[in-house]
Amino acid sequence: MGDLLHRWLIGEAPWSFAAEVLLRFLCIYLVLLLVLRLMGRRFAGQLSIIDLAIMIMLGAAIGAPLQTPEKGILTTIVLLITLLGCFRLLSWSTFFSHRLEVLTQGDATMLVMDGRLALEHLHHAEFSRERTFSELRSMGIQHLGEVRRAWLEPSGRVSLLCYRQPRAGLWLLPEQNQQFNQHIAVDDRFACGHCGYVVQSKAQPEQRCDYCEQQAWRPAVKRLGTEKIYDPHQKEHPREAGE
Repeated sequence: MGDLLHRWLIGEAPWSFAAEVLLRFLCIYLVLLLVLRLMGRRFAGQLSIIDLAIMIMLGAAIGAPLQTPEKGILTTIVLLITLLGCFRLLSWSTFFSHRLEVLTQGDATMLVMDGRLALEHLHHAEFSRERTFSELRSMGIQHLGEVRRAWLEPSGRVSLLCYRQPRAGLWLLPEQNQQFNQHIAVDDRFACGHCGYVVQSKAQPEQRCDYCEQQAWRPAVKRLGTEKIYDPHQKEHPREAGE
């Protein structure tokens, strides 16, 4: 029973190895902190493909000496320093070569262009419409007419360039009721429910969208303040009503 408990708790290593692991962990942890500090703020602020690969290699490098009594920590320290050198060399190289930076880390992909989804770029980036809408909603966007450009950055974040004066566009937030939908609708404007392209028409268009070839038209909408979203019966501010 004692041998079984020993194998479950610490494996084939002696009990004295448990105290040695603490010392090994402390030493490797201090070296790892130093290496991460020397990699700079860019590594800590966001993870690109290269950064993620280095993080995986860091985890693999420090795992073996902490779990295997036969392995020392010198090789791990050498690996950490080598990873630091590779990271700094690649950062220096990409600073002078944009082509190398795009090759190793990728480039920004356009998601929204002039108030409509850039579907051809979404397909290339394997970024769905629903994911795009979710990202825009999390950034406070109510409809596509507010967005002039939106890009998917190599880090996976979405960056926006919005219009100063929002246009009519496709509503992104969950619908509430018919009265609310009429309150936010813009007269004689319809937005494609698939890509957000807006056309001017007195009645709901019967033709297909010029960009996505879909026929799913919805009334285009305007932006409302947060308090009006949750209180659609509130009267418009005189300045907003005159726009």
